[in-house]
Amino acid sequence: MSLELRPSRLLSRSLAFGGERAEARLSTDPSAWQEVMALLGAVEELVASRDTDGMLRRSVELARERLGLERVGLYLRDPKEPRLIFRGTWGTGARLETTDERGLHYECNPEDYEALRSTQQSGALWLYYEHARHFAEAEDRSTVIGEGWVVATPLVSAGEVVGVMFNDSALSGAAVDPAKQARAAVFCGLIANLFVNRRDGIGWHPLPEDGGRLTLAQRVLRALERDPVITGERIAQEMGISPGHLARSFKSEMGLSLVEYRNRLRIERFLRSVQGGNESLLRAALEAGFGSYAQFFRVYRKLLGTTPREHLGARRTRAARAKRIWQEETGGEGPSLPGRPIRSR
Repeated sequence: MSLELRPSRLLSRSLAFGGERAEARLSTDPSAWQEVMALLGAVEELVASRDTDGMLRRSVELARERLGLERVGLYLRDPKEPRLIFRGTWGTGARLETTDERGLHYECNPEDYEALRSTQQSGALWLYYEHARHFAEAEDRSTVIGEGWVVATPLVSAGEVVGVMFNDSALSGAAVDPAKQARAAVFCGLIANLFVNRRDGIGWHPLPEDGGRLTLAQRVLRALERDPVITGERIAQEMGISPGHLARSFKSEMGLSLVEYRNRLRIERFLRSVQGGNESLLRAALEAGFGSYAQFFRVYRKLLGTTPREHLGARRTRAARAKRIWQEETGGEGPSLPGRPIRSR
């Protein structure tokens, strides 16, 4: 069997339909046309950029200048990491300044990644979070500057979430503008393919020595080691995740809740403090990380089944009895009570 090859057929028509000359016309809505031209101009400017970091910084600035978004942060997935690590590029600070966020990263959980990936498939254009914290990011800390809506717009290329653009109105408190968000979604769709082959040229800071591969629970334990009184909410803020996700993940991995683990840790610190000579139960409890003596008392009784004074009193009684037996048998001074130095006469 052979294919029959036919020559291309010349159409009898051209752009001059019926001999009528075409008339150039503008859109009936001048503002809509200007918005389209601004969007295309922004993408064209990025395409012409040869410096990857400069292109990323300009992307954030153009999203604000041309699309009218107030604060923007752009994160891209690191293709070299097997886990869903999203690395910072550039963002917007608390004074609307452009901030270098290449030293930041966060791990996206599979559920959130799938939500981003399937956003367009479901007919939506972005993810909307109504009650979220607004952060001003720096390399050494994340500062909460408010609370309100946050929109996450995915950058999808060939079914892969290349990155995500966050935006909010932390400073003005303005409501979400659907028209601006629609333009942002188109913008992200156009630049997604542009970023796919440019990620190797980004000046990202090295990941920590663990390569960013510590589990979430391990990162929580490290945070508690650095700052024993840090709260779960604060840890979640520093990790860029919700307190609810932090609590669920920690319990799944450790087998007990973060609250229970932290309480046990605080009780251990309290006991070490008392054994070290701290005679004030209140001071020892506060130094261990409890917010009040009432909270400490409640936790102590729940975990140890007795009150602090009963428990410590019994321990001192046992120590005093041991000291008396020692003195009777040896005639010596005997060992001191826990945390009580032997005083010279």
